[in-house]
Amino acid sequence: MIDWPRVLFSAVWIGGAALALAALSYASWFASLRGERLRAVLLRPAYQLLLRAAACLICVGLGLTAAGLETVLWLILAVISAAAFFSLWRKTRRNPRP
Repeated sequence: MIDWPRVLFSAVWIGGAALALAALSYASWFASLRGERLRAVLLRPAYQLLLRAAACLICVGLGLTAAGLETVLWLILAVISAAAFFSLWRKTRRNPRP
């Protein structure tokens, strides 16, 4: 029998991993197009927001599929990731790049 809640929770962390992979792939392409270093591109706020959102999704998904103390630890990491995401998001909303 299929455990549908576990499938849904697994989809959350897999979606986060896909988002992280897509952000890294696009940043790599963009860096090669402009002749910049990948690290310089990844330090831009747009990529940082994507990677922090991906980290939050991964932590939430793994927290919901884990058992016992693992759940608590993953969800603590999810809260930290979400706080970092919203902090950067608010900062970029106040000071948009010209």
